[in-house]
Amino acid sequence: MQLSDRARSTLEAAVHALLSDERLESQPEIVRLAAVILLAKAPAKSSKIRIRYRDLAGWLGCSVSYVSHTVLPALKEALIVTSKVHRGADGLHEAIDLDLLPLSEARKADRSHPLASLTQKNLATLLRLCEAVTCPGWSPRDRPETPAGFMAGRRGFRASTDRLAMVLLVLNARSNGRVRLVPGRVAEGFGRVDATVARLLGYEVGDAVPVVDRLVSLGHVEFEGDVEARSRLRVPAVAEARVRLRRRGRPAREEEAAELAEDNQASCPNCRAGGDDEEPEESLNGAWWTQEGFDDLLGEQEECAFGDQNALPSALSQVNESFPGSSADDSNAEPHPSHAPVADHCENCAGRESCFSGSAVSGCGHRREGACAREDQTGQPEDGDSSTELAEGPLRGDKHTSQLSPHRGLAGQVFRGPVAVPEDLHQALMPVTWLWSRLGRASTSRWLAQKVREELVRLAGIVSPQSASSALAGRLQRRLDRQGIHPVRDLPGWLLRTGLPQAQRCWSQTCDDGTRMDTGGPCQSCECLIGDRRGLRQAVAAAVAERHPRASPEELRPLYERELRERFKQQAAYDVGRREQAAEERSAHEASVAAQRAQVAQQKAAQAAAPCRQCGKPDAHGCCPVCTLGDSTRRIVGQAVDIVLAVKADLGDAKAFCDLEAQVEWDSWKVVRDVGDEAAGAPELRAWAEYNRARQLLDQRRSRAMQSLRSSAVADEEARRVQSMAQIGLWSTEEDVLLVEARVAETRSRVAHTLIKEYLADLVGFRDQTRPRPAVRPWAERLAELGERPIDGDVRQPQLSEIGRREAVGAA
Repeated sequence: MQLSDRARSTLEAAVHALLSDERLESQPEIVRLAAVILLAKAPAKSSKIRIRYRDLAGWLGCSVSYVSHTVLPALKEALIVTSKVHRGADGLHEAIDLDLLPLSEARKADRSHPLASLTQKNLATLLRLCEAVTCPGWSPRDRPETPAGFMAGRRGFRASTDRLAMVLLVLNARSNGRVRLVPGRVAEGFGRVDATVARLLGYEVGDAVPVVDRLVSLGHVEFEGDVEARSRLRVPAVAEARVRLRRRGRPAREEEAAELAEDNQASCPNCRAGGDDEEPEESLNGAWWTQEGFDDLLGEQEECAFGDQNALPSALSQVNESFPGSSADDSNAEPHPSHAPVADHCENCAGRESCFSGSAVSGCGHRREGACAREDQTGQPEDGDSSTELAEGPLRGDKHTSQLSPHRGLAGQVFRGPVAVPEDLHQALMPVTWLWSRLGRASTSRWLAQKVREELVRLAGIVSPQSASSALAGRLQRRLDRQGIHPVRDLPGWLLRTGLPQAQRCWSQTCDDGTRMDTGGPCQSCECLIGDRRGLRQAVAAAVAERHPRASPEELRPLYERELRERFKQQAAYDVGRREQAAEERSAHEASVAAQRAQVAQQKAAQAAAPCRQCGKPDAHGCCPVCTLGDSTRRIVGQAVDIVLAVKADLGDAKAFCDLEAQVEWDSWKVVRDVGDEAAGAPELRAWAEYNRARQLLDQRRSRAMQSLRSSAVADEEARRVQSMAQIGLWSTEEDVLLVEARVAETRSRVAHTLIKEYLADLVGFRDQTRPRPAVRPWAERLAELGERPIDGDVRQPQLSEIGRREAVGAA
């Protein structure tokens, strides 16, 4: 669990990229933990994993039945994996082959994706880390034993949550076991540790508190400092791994350590100067593992300048404060790292065995190599002329001057140096990040970043705003791969001429170098064009070989090339003719559309100039506003009259019905036309006022009818039926009573709507029956009237029947 910073950041980014997939965000923790385990067990060149149900259950801390009935179906239903059962020779299930879709999609779509950048070493390191945390442990016969992880004993309810949290905490911990906590404000009543675990798991802060408490009670994590504040968290397993790693790099026995110290009395124990004949110490550097450095050893000592968390200064410091009679600010060297391997060791150096040359002790002998003259001095001359005798460079280990070199130009002082990539362009410019730092001028960086943003805006219109950055990064990577051994010397020119322009090889807007920018796969249009050209070459070669069967390959080649040029010329001429014909058809279509638009505009103009059909007002579109509002008012008044008749009229007495209809209609029009001062002015105002009064009358009568029908006998019967079905009694709560009352009111409204629809339908049927029908004239009178009409000369010849057509054909 002791990883280098690069390995830890790579694995952490990959795991968080997997868990942030939208298909995994809504899944339970056991499904998300299963996805992490499958990622760790995935091979470097494939996304398919073969695993047993029993092994996966041991990794997750659940039963085999739960894996087969809950975990795997959830993974397949969320489209996270596709499965294929592997059967043995006896036909029984031995294992299951799972294809991790997020991993395969990332490898196909974007090389810069954190999942796609995982190598074989990364995956092996992630697997070993997961084994150290949540592995069930096994001891095969012919292979070395794999010990169980420290979370293997945590099983049952919420075990998957604790295991996933522990894996994420180990990935987020430093080499000394301290977990990197999230910055910012924390909700009142919670600690920063709770906010960190909540951020890792995607929980609310309150939901993360039980997880932290369970891990602390199990002893897998522990608080540092004030336990009540919950402000620091430490993973003991990571710290123990660090101790074990350090012990492996030290001598096993005290005798060996003493002998080694005696052999190196005249040399520094860190740089080994003067010990040329001795064996070098065993190195612990390996793939994704790093040897503990000198600064790491100092980090555990309280009496050193490395520990920045110490509140009180120590008695022993890295640099002595001053010599007697001298100034601490001028006489002593600034604190700086250990000296170079070529320097000699002094027994009286600052910190004894720390090898820091921070102070020049009196009587130490000659000055150290590369040091300035003032290291041997105990004080500074008062005349101040010694500054001219100092060396030009800084003291060994002192901070050098910044690489930014000021240059004065016409506009003032210009600073040149490495320029960082803008934060919003990190993903898009990832392939050329190492080239961007060589720009040297901030103004050039801003100007070039603006060009890149313009290209991103254009790509967002072609693909999507989320995929624009990855599409541009893929394009830049393809252009760099095409460079080969030729380096990019001028980044602005290379970006403007080669990197940013889209190389579109076919008609598709998403095509770039034969690759689709939206999917990352090959462009089907380009493949179609390439297939057509290959087919043409094969057809030409076959035709030439058929015409000259006895010719040799050397004789056929010029004939083939000549025939191919002719075919290409014919194809080009055909394409030109086809484009001209398409242009003509497009022009004809545009002319037809323009003519149709002109015709429609003419018809609209004629319709606008038509007079009103009722009052004859010119330019009224066939009906002026006053007549239109009048028609609407009459329709609304008729609906208001029908509502009253449907509720109160007796459809069995026609005479009484007619009298009631006339009375209701007269009363309705009286109310509508009594608009008063609202119609003082133009006729349009009066028509509009009558229309509004008619709508109000219709709404009023409809509400009254609905209110009366809600309390009718039919509505009461339906309401009693609903109440009896509800079974309200003494044990019912107030909420149940209110719910039943709402259902009763809804039932009454539904019954009222149904009744008024039925009454209106009965009214329409009664009117159809009582409406007087026109008298039917006898056929003799109608035929006599038709016989007196003159026959028009433009009357068409009646069509022949089937028999007549057959006779005409036979006569011909």
